[in-house]
Amino acid sequence: MDPSHARRYTNAEIDRIVVAILAEGFPDGIRIPVDIDRLVYRHNLVDDIAPAELLEDKFNVAAVLISKPNGRFDILVDEETFDSHRFRANFSIAHEFGHIVLHSQVCSNCRTVEDAIALRRRIEDSYDFIERNANCFAGAILMPVRTLPEDAARVYEALVKKYGYDTDLIPDKLCSTLA
Repeated sequence: MDPSHARRYTNAEIDRIVVAILAEGFPDGIRIPVDIDRLVYRHNLVDDIAPAELLEDKFNVAAVLISKPNGRFDILVDEETFDSHRFRANFSIAHEFGHIVLHSQVCSNCRTVEDAIALRRRIEDSYDFIERNANCFAGAILMPVRTLPEDAARVYEALVKKYGYDTDLIPDKLCSTLA
């Protein structure tokens, strides 16, 4: 499908979609950090999440979607990012998952990394709402608004028990733990 025909989602619509996916994927409740790999693997349009060599070096991207003849997708993540920068890898996986959930038909002809890069450039040039939708989706699924205050309080209490009320250390630890 041509990107110009892709649906534009509001943030509220994306939030509702994410709430439904999280409820289905974690019926016993959600805890931050969200296990994005587990959630993505359960989706009926995803086959695999796999590291790929030199995506960053060759194409300046952390991840891409590859469509398969069976109508499903693989999410390829730059190997260095996948192995050494897990927070960025999680966001990239969630972002690509957003493309699958929101705009899978736009990505359905991306059979190679080169196809995916060409589509990405076209989207960035003229259809940036698709990228904004995927970014909103990734943020909403990784940091669910409904659970963030409770999880932040739980993590904060544990950090204070461990480190005391160190005002220099606690904010950094809190942010990295939640991330």
